[in-house]
Amino acid sequence: MTPKTVLGIDPGTKEMGIAVVRGMELLAYGVHTLRNGERPHDVIGQAKRAALSYVERFNPEIVAIEAPILKPTKRAAVLSVIAQELRARAEEIGHEVIELAPWEIRERLLGNPHANKLQVAEKLVAMGFGDLRSKLPTRPARAVLGFRPRDKYWLHVFDALGLAIVASAG
Repeated sequence: MTPKTVLGIDPGTKEMGIAVVRGMELLAYGVHTLRNGERPHDVIGQAKRAALSYVERFNPEIVAIEAPILKPTKRAAVLSVIAQELRARAEEIGHEVIELAPWEIRERLLGNPHANKLQVAEKLVAMGFGDLRSKLPTRPARAVLGFRPRDKYWLHVFDALGLAIVASAG
């Protein structure tokens, strides 16, 4: 039996991570930078176009979307709309859609719902996605300083990949 193709999407308002897997084979991945336009609709349209290009190219059986954390901010509202739009378009064209919260993904991958993004990334590399080792961020010299923007960039792909792996396992 052939494993299902799964498109994992880590939606964002600045960057959106995408990973496509078939079983434990990574077919494609990327981070799509979303440019702020005149209106929130511009960002939503960019996110839809990027995700739908992967749907068209890989025709996944499952589209997995990381559920946004609902906060009372404008950015969170836009993120929620992006997730809703991606879900609606995937369902409209007949794909199974799975939506998981970040803590659920971390619980299933690492057994720890409070794991951080770097721990998720390191786990995925250890699970056999060694081609992404060069994308692992450098740990900050002092944890209080956090990651630099360029080190955070690829974490979106690791989030999408973790989501896709969890969704493919059922």
